[in-house]
Amino acid sequence: MGKKSILQIFLTVILILISYFTFSIYYKKNDKNPTEAKKEIYEKKNTSEGQNLIQDIKYTSNNVRGDIYEILAEFGESSLENPDLMFLRNVTANIIFKKKENIKVVADFANFNTITFETTFINNVKVARDTEIITGNELYLVLDLNEEIITNNQDKDQNLIRMTDNILFEKPGYSLKADILEIDLISKDIKIFMNKKETKVIATSEIK
Repeated sequence: MGKKSILQIFLTVILILISYFTFSIYYKKNDKNPTEAKKEIYEKKNTSEGQNLIQDIKYTSNNVRGDIYEILAEFGESSLENPDLMFLRNVTANIIFKKKENIKVVADFANFNTITFETTFINNVKVARDTEIITGNELYLVLDLNEEIITNNQDKDQNLIRMTDNILFEKPGYSLKADILEIDLISKDIKIFMNKKETKVIATSEIK
């Protein structure tokens, strides 16, 4: 047998082996159970998101008036779309005023902007101020904004707490139900109203 024939046989064997292994790998890859493949992707996604999970979070800010805003959470996770946004769990926030009563807010969850400190508290929201207790489903809080934000949006809320959905306002001898409650963080005044003008705020007082 000539050298040329031996070389041809050797190349033919190599091609057969390559074809066999290529077919085997491709077949196994596509023969996976669809449920198992989906599960692998889901677990991989959870692992990736878990890397952003932070425990025992605390952020603090203060304004020119000497007021302090601090927010604490057992867990937080940064948003993949917006690096300035944190999703917090088991949240407590304190607004400590240099003058007048402090305000404490607790909630199950919060969406918190680490730059502007704008915060939306969600689920089982409770506000405590002096002898007043206010509960609701959602609360939006915004503090002093920088000049750039104010210039770009003149109507942007500032120094405001706005609670919505199933509001119950209570203080000794008095309770009130409404749709919306607002607290001005400068004057500390409270506004309480309903979504519809024809619907009345329900107030109950205890006569002693």
